[in-house]
Amino acid sequence: MNTQFLKLRATYLLGLISLFNLCIGTTPVRAQAQGGALKTWATIQETVKEMETAVQTKNLHGIHDASMKIRAPIRALKAHSSMLSADKGQTFIAALKGLDDAVTDLHSAADEGNQAQAEAALKNVERALDQLKAQDPETAFKGM
Repeated sequence: MNTQFLKLRATYLLGLISLFNLCIGTTPVRAQAQGGALKTWATIQETVKEMETAVQTKNLHGIHDASMKIRAPIRALKAHSSMLSADKGQTFIAALKGLDDAVTDLHSAADEGNQAQAEAALKNVERALDQLKAQDPETAFKGM
């Protein structure tokens, strides 16, 4: 199968899973109620570490759960970002979209069983996380 088809299939499956999560109540509002933006930010960082471990140990199957786990916190932080100033909020939302896209690429590489591609995609995930860190989420979301 070609890479384009596999990416489309992975995107479709991720969409279905996201829809399922919404139906069972994993919403940004619920995530906020369960601990707020700082806890959500911590979950994102922990989940990226899980992805790093999975790629480093060549356990590409481990990427699947982590890539599903990170979706709700990304949505939650997007919702929190709308409460920031317009410029800061847009910057956070763009960085979160970059992280989400990078996670999708990593998930696709893992589904294909392509270790080299997964390693490259992980670097993009780490860069996207660094872009979020540069926005200083601890300070930006403190008190939310």
